Amino acid sequence: MVDEEMLKGLKKYLELELFPRIHMKVACGVSLSTARHWMRSKGFRYISHKKGLYFDGHDRPDVIEYQQNIFLPFMKACEPCLVQYVVGNVEKELETQPLNYIECWLVLVPHDKMTAQVNNNADKMWVCGDEHRLKKKGVGWEIQQSDIICLMVGYLMDASESLEYGKNHEGYWTDKHFVK
Repeated sequence: MVDEEMLKGLKKYLELELFPRIHMKVACGVSLSTARHWMRSKGFRYISHKKGLYFDGHDRPDVIEYQQNIFLPFMKACEPCLVQYVVGNVEKELETQPLNYIECWLVLVPHDKMTAQVNNNADKMWVCGDEHRLKKKGVGWEIQQSDIICLMVGYLMDASESLEYGKNHEGYWTDKHFVK
């Protein structure tokens, strides 16, 4: 299907836009086999989809700069106030003296979310040269699972939330979902 869609698109472009622009007429039009031959002659290949990982940009220069210059120094400044546990035994809290009796202890509460998405697209695609594109996300079913683990009380089951997201479902994940 995708094979023919791409070829039909090329055929339509050639017959309705390019050839009239250069004042060229083609009696019977361009066949799909001719379009396929032209695609291959220009270095395109029709290959099976390669599976791969999606990286969410945590290694972008602006993100690394924020982590190094803002987030990590802030976390280091909070370290004396963090509740700490014996390495290898999260049941046993380290005995530490507070800096003063006015500041409260801070408890690190990690939050993690996972997204799963159905991909209903074709298994093959046209690519140029050695290119291997990731499939575009489909409009299929999407779900996001969010969970929180507190070092003091463990897994917070009441804070766990599943969200069918997208404009036709429950919307998108926001900070309001986190503090709910």
